[in-house]
Amino acid sequence: MVIGMPYVYAQDTGNSSDVQDIQCSNLQENQSSGLYVILEEPLGGPKAKYCFRVCTKLDNDKANMTNKCEYKETCEGGGDLGDDVTCQRVQVLKAESGGDLIYSYVRMIYLWAAGTIGIIAVFTLVYSGIGISAAGGDSGKIDNYKNRIMQSLIGLVILFLSGLILYTINPTFFV
Repeated sequence: MVIGMPYVYAQDTGNSSDVQDIQCSNLQENQSSGLYVILEEPLGGPKAKYCFRVCTKLDNDKANMTNKCEYKETCEGGGDLGDDVTCQRVQVLKAESGGDLIYSYVRMIYLWAAGTIGIIAVFTLVYSGIGISAAGGDSGKIDNYKNRIMQSLIGLVILFLSGLILYTINPTFFV
């Protein structure tokens, strides 16, 4: 069974559930077991397989444009191969069931959000530390920057605890 947009076909090359076993050249074959999704905007993650969709324009009529697309392991020449050929990087997800697919989405979104929040918190700590140094003894500014530092540290603790809770619920969440 296949789910997703716009191209969601894949052929499993074995009994393994590892997405790295998928061959990009077989993505349009509809002889597979499990669920496969091709994401236009890759989210990354520990079980990410990337392919390139190479499309050739067959009809340049703006009202009725027709393309022939195929998937490849590499994209020779970069993202734009000319006026009639384009190349786009896509991510392939593989799951055994709908629950596994939702689990994959939640894991990828959590990892992205945790990384983003962690980076913002660290930059806020550094910025606030520099702000305290540059405050010049103004107690109002120093208190404001101390509050920002405390809030950033609390945010980092909450982020760590949320990861700990997710690991406690499911030890394979981050694998």
